[in-house]
Amino acid sequence: MNDAVETPVAEEPKAAKPRNESQNGVSKPAAGTKTGRVWEIADAISAKLQRPALREEVMRACEDEGINRGTIATQYARWTQFYGVSKEDRQAAREAAKPPKPVKEPAAPAPTEA
Repeated sequence: MNDAVETPVAEEPKAAKPRNESQNGVSKPAAGTKTGRVWEIADAISAKLQRPALREEVMRACEDEGINRGTIATQYARWTQFYGVSKEDRQAAREAAKPPKPVKEPAAPAPTEA
């Protein structure tokens, strides 16, 4: 007869998945994903230009990386909501992105005959 008692082996707890940061009702996508890449690009553009990235800037940069337009549009909208970028903020950024208007020189007076 075998009197050996089996000792239960304690299982190591599974590592908890890190929770994605969440604010304004939106969760930030995980790094290394296509959706996460859209956010990384929007963040990089914003940091470089010192203003919120414009949709068209993010679209252009993401399309260059082969990311689907629908994914880009959806994630840009979620990115703006996450960071609280309002329509007014985006409009101000759009105005800041416009090149300055050229200053018109006043027309020289027509020479007068004496």
